Amino acid sequence: MERTVHLLSAGIDSPVAGYLLVKAGIEPIFLNADATPFATNITRDTSIKLAKKIASLAGKTMRMFIMPHGGSLKAIYDTWNEHELKYTCIFCKRMLYRVAKELAIKEGAQAISTGEIIGEQASQTIDNMALIQEAVGSFLVIRPLLTWDKIDVIKLAREIGTFDISNSAKDPCKAVPKFPITHGKIENYQQVEAKIDVKKLLSSTLAGIQAIEIKPDA
Repeated sequence: MERTVHLLSAGIDSPVAGYLLVKAGIEPIFLNADATPFATNITRDTSIKLAKKIASLAGKTMRMFIMPHGGSLKAIYDTWNEHELKYTCIFCKRMLYRVAKELAIKEGAQAISTGEIIGEQASQTIDNMALIQEAVGSFLVIRPLLTWDKIDVIKLAREIGTFDISNSAKDPCKAVPKFPITHGKIENYQQVEAKIDVKKLLSSTLAGIQAIEIKPDA
């Protein structure tokens, strides 16, 4: 079976995208970012519940990884100025992509997958998605919901039973800037990212990953 490393948050979109992967015969290996202290355990615990729901829909045990992400976020808050911190969401997603790529290679998965929808968030404009993609080069990223209408995503989330789980998580990330960059350019961003040791952050993140076996409901 073909597999992806699927970025799974506590939100509405990514579990729906994970379900669509299963429906298409692709096995998602879930990856969640634990942003403590910029978020609480609510986000992590909710993502685990969502993974369990998808595993139950698939009728099989699945794998999940929890990556420590707070240290990477703290690194940019300790280094970047107020203007540079407008790139926080782009940096965040680029780190997730990098970790997902390394996991995919290790686990024999052929791609990364996400619940991204064009224009849904500041990091999901075409310019910013291109900038985020650059972090993993030509490695395949599958976005099942890319052009979906949010109303249709919510409708499917209700049908498969993930909506109420996602909607119960009220734990906004405290690292999100008030005015995030919406149309980032690689030539500008590279100068900002160069101020931190990305390789060191990636290495420490990979070393701290926790693996979880997600069993379906009986």
